[in-house]
Amino acid sequence: MKLNIRKLRSEDRSTLLDWWEDWGFELVPSKDMLPENGTGGVIVEDENGIGICSIFIYTTNSKFYHMSWPLSNKKFKDKKIKNKAFELMFSGVRNICARHGGKYIIFYGEDKNFKFQERLKEQGFYKTNNNALSSLLLKI
Repeated sequence: MKLNIRKLRSEDRSTLLDWWEDWGFELVPSKDMLPENGTGGVIVEDENGIGICSIFIYTTNSKFYHMSWPLSNKKFKDKKIKNKAFELMFSGVRNICARHGGKYIIFYGEDKNFKFQERLKEQGFYKTNNNALSSLLLKI
């Protein structure tokens, strides 16, 4: 199956709201909490335009980028394709950050978000602390 990665668009908001609801998030960020008013990130879709996963990318005034609010389509059940989608997403984030002069990407998250953190480690991120909120860092 062919996968496509693209920049988030404002019309993706309804899809992301559905995903947040499906996963039972208690806090759904308002658009003004998100980079570029909710379009500062990427989404991976299958060849039929069905969204599989997404993430937001915060920029800074340094070589440091921050990934946040990872989401996936809970109803998309093909784990093999979902794994490939996450790989493509991480590759896309890496490329975006490097293209803009970035050297570091960090993700902060609760340890209970184990599956996502394992995906990050598979992509070369390493854990920087063992507090309740973990951070994982990648030097690109």
